[in-house]
Amino acid sequence: MRNTIAFILVLFFTTVFSQEKINVILIGTVHFNNPGFDRGKVIDIDILNSSKQEDLEKITNKIVQKYNPDKVFVESSYENRENLNKQYLLYVDNKPFYNLDSIQKNFFKRYYSENEIFQLGFRLAKKSKNNAIYSIDYNLEQRYDLIESETNKNTLIDPTSFSNRIKTLSDFTNNCVAKNSLSDVFVCINSKEQRELNKGAYISILNRLNNDDTFFGSDFVASWYKRNLIMYSYVQNQVSIGDKNIVIIVGAGHAAMFYDFIKNDSNFNLIDFNEVME
Repeated sequence: MRNTIAFILVLFFTTVFSQEKINVILIGTVHFNNPGFDRGKVIDIDILNSSKQEDLEKITNKIVQKYNPDKVFVESSYENRENLNKQYLLYVDNKPFYNLDSIQKNFFKRYYSENEIFQLGFRLAKKSKNNAIYSIDYNLEQRYDLIESETNKNTLIDPTSFSNRIKTLSDFTNNCVAKNSLSDVFVCINSKEQRELNKGAYISILNRLNNDDTFFGSDFVASWYKRNLIMYSYVQNQVSIGDKNIVIIVGAGHAAMFYDFIKNDSNFNLIDFNEVME
């Protein structure tokens, strides 16, 4: 009996530890439908024009050709994952997954017709013959509206520091979006400079917005990390034994965080977007 148990344990640990790392293609992006929720204002990418549609075809074809991803993860509510999957299966069957005539608000019209979840995520998953799309978003309330007043309370911080950082990041992002090809846009958005601009604001500015009685800044930064860690856990807990390649499509701010998570996760191997496009 002992020999049997020992054999089973050896077999189990051999199987677990012999699993190869899963390749992760991380695609940070602007939101194609440009909802205007972020602090910085980004120019429209006009994803429905013919040249951008051709670029999407080239990018997704290249990813499928080189990696044929087993799963595609998108920035959609994890709680709403079943509804998104129903929409995806309609898309796979070449059926309408939304009724534009029944949608009253322009925000939702643009969301369903332009957002990267559908334009890039659905397209890529279908070409990869995936039978599902994987949602990972999780929302936490963050009081961006209090940043200015909290900054003004701190005499050690330039009151314009955060707004100046947001402008620098917005200018950088708009320079990326203005590039001719969508692949160049993604290369720019997924650059080291963009990641450092994005993450740097939280550590060098926002984390300092504390006083002796409250810790607004550290609580704010912690909630941003918490949201991203929860989102990342939805990736970790939805991969399966046998998965070799996955794609994660999220906003640039999330991608900047995910980059570090993946680099420090022994289960994953990060594939740079430049490498994908070679």
